[in-house]
Amino acid sequence: MTDYQEKLNEARANNRNLFGALGETGKGFNAMHDVAVKDGALDLKTKELEAIAIAIAMRCEGCIVQHAKACLKAGVTRDELVETIGIAVMMGGGPATVYGGKALDCYDQFVQASK
Repeated sequence: MTDYQEKLNEARANNRNLFGALGETGKGFNAMHDVAVKDGALDLKTKELEAIAIAIAMRCEGCIVQHAKACLKAGVTRDELVETIGIAVMMGGGPATVYGGKALDCYDQFVQASK
């Protein structure tokens, strides 16, 4: 079984390393992220569901792990995530089913760890 907390730690460490090396570009990306997830016409929960759907369709496991954790923190329910995965699969086709399964497993692990 995949340890998604370990994968999350690895993704975060890789991001810190890369963004540090990128200097101003890394700071700019982080600033863009912070502004993009602020509540506006869409709330954080909706934005995280969009982000994980895109991560699934793009087949980015590191993105999936980070946004699965963020979904849990934003109050996303399992049913909301499953419905969002369905949209990602519709848009991403067969390969998205593989990454959608990873996203659901990852979310479930984070839920269990938070209990």
